[in-house]
Amino acid sequence: MFQRLLFSFSVLSLSIAAAQAAETVPLNTPRLKSLDNFRDIAGTTTAYNTANDGTMRAGVFYRSNALTPSAADLATLNSLGIKTVYDLRTPAEIAATPDTLPSGANYINIDIVGGATSGANITNVAFHSAAEATQMMQDTNRDFVRNAGMRSQFSQLFNDLAAADGAELFHCTAGKDRTGWTAAVLQSIAGVDSATIMSNYLATNDYTAARMKATLAAMPPSMAAIYAPLIGVDASYLQAGLDEVTAQYGTMDNYLKQGLGLSQETIYVLRGKMVFFNSLPGQAGLSGNAAAGAGLLQQLQNSSLSGTYSDYNYYLQSAIDAQSLGGVESTVGGQVHADAASYLLRQTAMIDQAAAPFTSGTDLKAGQYRLWSTALVGYLGTDGSSQAQSSNEHSQGVMIGLTQRFSEQLSAHGGFGYSNGNVGGAGGEADTDLTFFSVGARFAPDGLERGVFIDADASAGYLDYSSKRDIGGGLGRAKGDSHGDLTGLTLAVGYRMPMQSVTLEPSLGVRVSHVNIASFQEKGSELALDVDSINETRKSAVANLNASFAAIPMGAWQLVPGVQVGYEHVLGDHEVDSQGHLLGLDIEQRAAFDNRDQFTGGVNVMANLGAFSVGAEVGAAGGGDSHGGYGSLKASYLF
Repeated sequence: MFQRLLFSFSVLSLSIAAAQAAETVPLNTPRLKSLDNFRDIAGTTTAYNTANDGTMRAGVFYRSNALTPSAADLATLNSLGIKTVYDLRTPAEIAATPDTLPSGANYINIDIVGGATSGANITNVAFHSAAEATQMMQDTNRDFVRNAGMRSQFSQLFNDLAAADGAELFHCTAGKDRTGWTAAVLQSIAGVDSATIMSNYLATNDYTAARMKATLAAMPPSMAAIYAPLIGVDASYLQAGLDEVTAQYGTMDNYLKQGLGLSQETIYVLRGKMVFFNSLPGQAGLSGNAAAGAGLLQQLQNSSLSGTYSDYNYYLQSAIDAQSLGGVESTVGGQVHADAASYLLRQTAMIDQAAAPFTSGTDLKAGQYRLWSTALVGYLGTDGSSQAQSSNEHSQGVMIGLTQRFSEQLSAHGGFGYSNGNVGGAGGEADTDLTFFSVGARFAPDGLERGVFIDADASAGYLDYSSKRDIGGGLGRAKGDSHGDLTGLTLAVGYRMPMQSVTLEPSLGVRVSHVNIASFQEKGSELALDVDSINETRKSAVANLNASFAAIPMGAWQLVPGVQVGYEHVLGDHEVDSQGHLLGLDIEQRAAFDNRDQFTGGVNVMANLGAFSVGAEVGAAGGGDSHGGYGSLKASYLF
């Protein structure tokens, strides 16, 4: 009379390290009277903790006995959003008790033990003693491991569980043997410790206690004694399967990969579906940009990239296993965009520096003008810190201008130029192409040759911006393009002091720079960012001392050496940030260059031959964690 028996799989697990301290997350899985073994594999009353500070997610995988719900229980099932039902029973079992599916759910039958496998149909057997029944239950669990046909069916099941979207439910007839083994394997993949897996397996006896009692009471006592081992579960059943895993494959991981043929990617997708890691490797010790990047990587576990066949999911699960984020925490946030903005804000000083040797008009007579050109190159590197990765800046440009002296007290100049910058930092690289023009004037009430003077310089330019970021971790390269503008203004008051062998020009002033880079969307990587527009203003106090020495005759030429020393102090907020977005999450990054004070010093020489002159300048720049140098070549003609 009791010929059909339902056997699910008892579980697995080599001991997996117990989960690190994690919050207790209550589970509110409904108890269904008509489906007494329906439950969430994430836990019974609370979500299970896993290895590596993980917590099982509720509402991902449900397990059950045969789906014959009452109207009330069906309404409850409909509320859970179950998208796919996997029926692990034989055709005969299905014909006897067809499923009633939740609304909108797909149905897939994967016959674990029936004629579709290489094993005999073990749901139609008879026993003569309780020992035989117990042995058969243990052998069934062993066959889940050693039987090639059953392994093939489990392989299909786990691959399907990984590939489907939404909540999924799997079941057999009693929801304890085939279903129990499936749940145990999934919990092992999640990193639940073996004691908890066993406890969850044995919970069937509690969930189905009333039904088991009624079933045995309906049998003659002699038959009940024989068939009692088949009605519930025993730790020895699951342990038999676990021991077979060890005997045949050595480890559960080998069983999954060699026995079931699951790829590492599929295993990672299943784990990503089931587990939320409350912290990532090394995350607690991070600060600044790296902490923000790690936070983004952790929050993305709740995005559409997690628990799917995505580059992100594979990277994150690999990082968990390797116990290292591999540097991606520093590259993912787009620090280079902040670095590029910081670089551009300092280009007003570069434009002033390119024009400076020719803009005073002190070497002109009223009505004369000079046509001039400057080619400028520079490098600045900023060491990494707890807040940001190191950055480096390379620039080169050319400027052509005209300076005219209108009177004894007034000269003015104008020019245009092009500057190309390359900024690298935190795995990224940005190219900036700036086309600009500049105008300015000097006024000295007592004449340009000596005494107090006022300098005013203004510049504006159009900017093309392109970037690329190698994120690392198999996450590809994110590329972006944008445009913008750069404006600047410098006002200074100085004093010109001609002496016998040197002329000194100390000055004090203020400089204001503003950069605007339009928002843009990176492409080429799952972790490509939507980068906000960058609108930054930099205000600073500047001090300069220029010294020009007496001319040295060199044949027909005259050499005029000089020295320049400069200091700039940022007023107000001196830090530059960029902000990006990914799948509704925000990430802010700080530029590596965050010096409030910057120093420059250089030497120059001009060689004059009549109206024609050429020259060169070399210098160094530094301050805080930044250091670099610059150089220029100059030429002019006096009309």
